[in-house]
Amino acid sequence: MKRTIRLLLYRFYLIIRYPFDLFKGNSVHYTAQLNCGILNRSTVGKYTYIGPNTVINSAKIGNYTSIAPGVQIGGMEHAINWYAMSTTLSNRHTSGRKTIIGNNVWIAANAIIRQGVRIGDGSVIGAGAFVNKDVPTNTIVAGVPAKKIRNRLPESMENILKDDNLWEKSPAELMKLFKG
Repeated sequence: MKRTIRLLLYRFYLIIRYPFDLFKGNSVHYTAQLNCGILNRSTVGKYTYIGPNTVINSAKIGNYTSIAPGVQIGGMEHAINWYAMSTTLSNRHTSGRKTIIGNNVWIAANAIIRQGVRIGDGSVIGAGAFVNKDVPTNTIVAGVPAKKIRNRLPESMENILKDDNLWEKSPAELMKLFKG
């Protein structure tokens, strides 16, 4: 009974969310769980979780990615080398470069990712990190600015993740694959 009520409430939520997503230029897969504060001009993949108080501007987020609370992705960058930094007084700001977040990525709380950055599949971004450069696949980064800590998985395990269609599979198929 409780499960049925929760499912009906979730479907109602999806119906309400859909027009707002279209209005803001978003494409969000119905299996994604959104708790974010702001989502603009972005695409969110299957089974992705986005925590509360998260701001995402002009990003493409892959499947099975988890984003913790307080993360900021993309956003405008002001021209600090000009007389005025206000967008009212200057058009020298940078905005709209697409940030690409791969599949199976974990972004920990309060991380900041600059616009135009690419984060590879299977990577981990540490809490409070400032990511201003691309992050390769299967890499853990942390710090301000973010630096590589190590590879997330050994090469023997990483080979399984190189299948191009891996993150298109259902959760049941992936669980079976990872247990084998």
